[in-house]
Amino acid sequence: MSPAKVLTTVSLVCLFVLSEGAKTRPKKVYGRPEYFPVCFRNDPELNKCLINASEQVRPYLAKGVPELRLPSFEPFTIPQIELAQGTRALNFRALLSNVVAHGLTKYKFHRFDFDVPNYEFFCEAKIPGVSLEGDYSLTGRILIAPIEGKGKFTAHIDSCDVYVYQKYKEAILGDNKVHLMPTITNSSIRVQKPSIKLDGLFNGNAELNAATNKAINDNVDELFAELKPVVEQTLSQILEDLLFKSIIQNIPFADLYPVNPRFS
Repeated sequence: MSPAKVLTTVSLVCLFVLSEGAKTRPKKVYGRPEYFPVCFRNDPELNKCLINASEQVRPYLAKGVPELRLPSFEPFTIPQIELAQGTRALNFRALLSNVVAHGLTKYKFHRFDFDVPNYEFFCEAKIPGVSLEGDYSLTGRILIAPIEGKGKFTAHIDSCDVYVYQKYKEAILGDNKVHLMPTITNSSIRVQKPSIKLDGLFNGNAELNAATNKAINDNVDELFAELKPVVEQTLSQILEDLLFKSIIQNIPFADLYPVNPRFS
């Protein structure tokens, strides 16, 4: 359940870095913060610039960017996520609420490929030591056994590798300027040593609660493999909604990715 938050943040950083780069300090236009520099779309070393920019935006993401209506990423909070799955190992419905993630701004990007003419980008990142907490309600079946409960959950991931591809198209918005809108978001995630603890299973029956948590963590790799598609699908919807509302609507294409005559 928890890796959806990780993937959301890394994908946001991908677009945010593409838009806020690392070379000059332009005046604030529309929603662009004055304190963020720029990577130019016609820079021959654009991808290198974006890698450097991912480090520079870290402290701003940690505390939030009000100019773009981006919340704090340290910690990062999502009010509610609904998950449902129906496979051999997992058949359940879950509602997660008041979910708080810690450690997301420890990310390290290893690759940025931005194909400007085709409006496509791909990035890879690793995030070490992510922890999550929140409220849950759950009903269904896990590993053939029935499971039901509601209460608090905590989770931890030793490290997380994230891969994100996004495709955009041009659109004219209310300011009569060209903006980029996401049309495809494909994301993949690989986690190391995930663990989770659910309190409140089976109306607080301590014996059943302990046995169920042990079964989940003993089989956590298989369970995450089953859950991964629904996590990534949920993430894509969250990501595109948040990106469109916070960044793409606020900043036109020409301001997101300016041209520097020096590189022409």
